[in-house]
Amino acid sequence: MTKRLAGPITVLGGTGLIGRHIVEALRQAGAGPIVATHHRRTPFDAPGVRWCRADLAAPEGAQEALKGARLAVICAGHLSTAAELKRDPVASVMATLRIGLNALEAAALERIERVVLVSSTTGYPAGAGAKTEDALFAGDPPDPWFGVGWTHRFLEKQLEWYCARLNLIGAGIVLRPTLVYGPHDDFDPASAHFVPSFIRRVVERERPIEIWGDGSQTRNLIHASDVASAILAGLSGAEEGFSAFNVAAERSASVNDVLQLLIELDGFEDAEVVRRLDQATGAAALDVSARAFTERYGWCPAMPLRDGLAGTLAWYRSAR
Repeated sequence: MTKRLAGPITVLGGTGLIGRHIVEALRQAGAGPIVATHHRRTPFDAPGVRWCRADLAAPEGAQEALKGARLAVICAGHLSTAAELKRDPVASVMATLRIGLNALEAAALERIERVVLVSSTTGYPAGAGAKTEDALFAGDPPDPWFGVGWTHRFLEKQLEWYCARLNLIGAGIVLRPTLVYGPHDDFDPASAHFVPSFIRRVVERERPIEIWGDGSQTRNLIHASDVASAILAGLSGAEEGFSAFNVAAERSASVNDVLQLLIELDGFEDAEVVRRLDQATGAAALDVSARAFTERYGWCPAMPLRDGLAGTLAWYRSAR
């Protein structure tokens, strides 16, 4: 960061995977004062942070949380993983929509100077080649991500409306991270995405470990600390109006490679891996380009995949 961020700064969703990392990043940068919200999860020890219990699914909860804020980060919502959507294709999507609508309306009512909205790459249509930001509306999202993809598209347009059309928010920056992982991820077997699911099964020495499909499908994995540094960059900008950017690691990795790396890192020498070719795997790949954000803000991801997975493994072992 090139300057100290003067608040008040409010982080909606401060106890989630991204929220915890941005709260810590703001503290380390000397930003503040910082307000962070929590709801179901217990707030963590963060000197200098004022915690606010808020039900963001209710409009008044979002309004109370953002009262007096100058800057805001919206990273609250429900994670719609493949496992979650298979069990219930509607609930998590609608929860994210309600929370996002309430948060953005509250930011407009408060006339926040700068809002960073953490969105998703699930809104991109299928197709070959690295997706650039202007490709978001070039077709529907793939069927498995249709609902969640359109939800994030709508929330992005809601922010654009408040910023560029109504001038109720000074600046709105949308960040679309790829698959985020790291300490404090969701390791629940019923809802976790494949990285924390693999970590749990490796640590618990599950036999066999199943891969859905042949494992050749690739995913762009970005560490939560890199997403936090991107959010800091977005908060530090000076331009007004609306903008949207991808946030991605420099390269993708196959599901096979991720599992083998975790097995190696944790010393699971006699691991058994079974590939379930009868199970749906989702898209073979979704590549996105973060070049625009790098050129505009000078941001680059700093966490190598091996180091990020090793750190997350160590955290899970200590936390469980």
